[in-house]
Amino acid sequence: MRSRALSSVMILGGALIALLACQQQPKASPGAQLAWAYPKGPKEDLPPYPAGELHVPGSTVTYTGEALNKGGGPPDWFPQNHPPAPQIVAKGRDGVTACAECHRIGGDGYNGTTDLAGLKAEYIVQQIQEFRSGRRHSWEAGRPAVEEMIGIARKVSDADAQAAAAYFSALPRIPHTRVVEGDTAPAARGSYYGWMQPVPGQPARPLNGQVVELDADWNRALLADPNSPLVIYAPVGSTAAGEALVRSGGPNGQACSACHGPSLKGSAIAPPLAGRSAAYLARQLLDIKTGARSGPAVAQMQGPAQGLDDTQIRDIAVYAASLTP
Repeated sequence: MRSRALSSVMILGGALIALLACQQQPKASPGAQLAWAYPKGPKEDLPPYPAGELHVPGSTVTYTGEALNKGGGPPDWFPQNHPPAPQIVAKGRDGVTACAECHRIGGDGYNGTTDLAGLKAEYIVQQIQEFRSGRRHSWEAGRPAVEEMIGIARKVSDADAQAAAAYFSALPRIPHTRVVEGDTAPAARGSYYGWMQPVPGQPARPLNGQVVELDADWNRALLADPNSPLVIYAPVGSTAAGEALVRSGGPNGQACSACHGPSLKGSAIAPPLAGRSAAYLARQLLDIKTGARSGPAVAQMQGPAQGLDDTQIRDIAVYAASLTP
């Protein structure tokens, strides 16, 4: 009798120990398989502009590296393609960094920053207010680019925010993303500023389910050439899988086009997704899913985002990036 009772106690005790051990095991963070969307690297200065005269294909404008290195705002290679930029965009003001330093004068953004061109002015102002209020930050604590944007949103005047929003909303969106499916990608490393950059002289590396975004021409990208595309190396089948999820709505059953419009080019109630950086889109989906982005601006997205796993987020982001804006 005592033996049977002792056995029962041992079984129950073992089950309790196993349960406690399971509870103590570290759980996978949401987005654990989305490290590709959060490139990291040591803090380092960007390389200076090369000395001498500088040009980019298709532009008649000439700069010198010496002049650009002295500051005064980022280069504007195609001034004929946009209206005069307000001071806050082109030069900055009162200690606030010029918008074009990160989003480029044409609003198309760098690898790692968002494309603002053609977004509704009201939406841009709303997002500045979301950063300012604390309702928009990153799932990854302390992400440098997001922390910088929060600081800018808290310092920029409402008048300058509205001027910048009006300017960027009037700009046309231009195609600057290209998806390449395969098993490998060029060797690359993460940057402190949140993008991937090439590692010259190294062999291609396996993707292993990840995505690698790289500028097609790193030197042109450093010169802020808007016509240098962003190449998105993605696993085979991810574009088709993403299209199926966009059409079906995935686990939530709400088709993305219901809010973002046919071909994901945006609507009166939601921004365009087509032709954006896959890493940027993946970060936004994860931020909404985890509550890092909250408030009325994303309330309709919280339900659909909750049902998506990391692979589904990857595939939707890759498919959207493959579309023409």
